Amino acid sequence: MWSAIGRATGRQVRVGGRLLIRQLAPRTASVIPSGIRVAAVFTRGFAEAGRPTKATKTATSTATKTKKPTAKKAATKKAATKKTGAKKATKAKAPAKRKPRVFKPKKPLTEEDKTKLAIKVLKKRALLKEEPTRLPITSWVVFAAQRVKSLMGGDPAIRFSDAMQLLSAEYKALTPEEIEQLDAVGRQNKVANDVTYRNWVDSYTAQEIHDANLARHLLRRKHSAKIKPTIDDPRFPNKHMSSYVAYMKSRFHAPDLEAHTGQVRFTKIAAEWKQLGAEERKPFDEIAAVDLARFKKEMEGYRREAGKL
Repeated sequence: MWSAIGRATGRQVRVGGRLLIRQLAPRTASVIPSGIRVAAVFTRGFAEAGRPTKATKTATSTATKTKKPTAKKAATKKAATKKTGAKKATKAKAPAKRKPRVFKPKKPLTEEDKTKLAIKVLKKRALLKEEPTRLPITSWVVFAAQRVKSLMGGDPAIRFSDAMQLLSAEYKALTPEEIEQLDAVGRQNKVANDVTYRNWVDSYTAQEIHDANLARHLLRRKHSAKIKPTIDDPRFPNKHMSSYVAYMKSRFHAPDLEAHTGQVRFTKIAAEWKQLGAEERKPFDEIAAVDLARFKKEMEGYRREAGKL
């Protein structure tokens, strides 16, 4: 249905059209009838009503520009949310629980295992590794210790046995003055060894040294181990003499035995002791009894120091 303005426009268009046809022939200049102009105005008005204005374009472009960063922000937030979610998922993911350890029953120790364990315990108690290394005190050992490193270091291919043969030949060719210098070094080393050893012994209690000597004795007697000799502790009382030891001391340096070697002297003294009667042994028994009393008294003081009493 046409509105009043539309119907009026239509009438004017029809009227204008007729007038235009009538006036086209005599006139040279083209004049647009008023009806067409009105229709064009109305038509343009309707067309521009649907066309977006400058303000509308500005508002639309502003909205678009505003929306684009929002979309980017939204995408960034989504990505951040995903990352955060991944991190949370990673953090939330608990490590795999370890299976409880199942302790298998230990196999019973064999006799060989028990022996090895006992030797290990005794060696630790014997203070074998803690004992200080002693410096050489003889001229030959001092010479070998001084030369072996330079000899084997100069020729890595040389074996130790070959090096010892070469050193032995060099040592035999030394002059007496050079041997005396080596002996002097050995004497200095002996003094240094005694000081170092005494300080090491004093760093342990008398009880610890006693236990170490007992462990060394058991290793030698029970397990046939070749280990270092008994620790010489001046705090420990000297062992008491027996009657036979007292007799041997009295006879060892006798004039009638001076011509014999030590082994021959021991053999002769042992044979003499077996032939002695009770009365002849009595003086030596008394010496042994006195020395035993001395040992017991000193042992009481040693035990008090070691904390046994």
